[in-house]
Amino acid sequence: MQKYKTTEITFEVPLDGGDNYRMNECVEQIAQLLDQYFGTAIEDVSNINSLVDQEIVASWRRERDNEVEINGGSK
Repeated sequence: MQKYKTTEITFEVPLDGGDNYRMNECVEQIAQLLDQYFGTAIEDVSNINSLVDQEIVASWRRERDNEVEINGGSK
């Protein structure tokens, strides 16, 4: 097993605040993480923002679809 030297990274995750605030914090932290991993300097986070938004919407849809299945479908 090969060992790799790593750096510990911690993030403060906001548990309150509006959706926009939490979304912006999440996107910024992902950009910082990518910068750390790959030595980049991401300035335009629009692609990350789109990805996070798509994943959130997909998750909400899966949850809704699971609720429909659990409750016996639509009436």
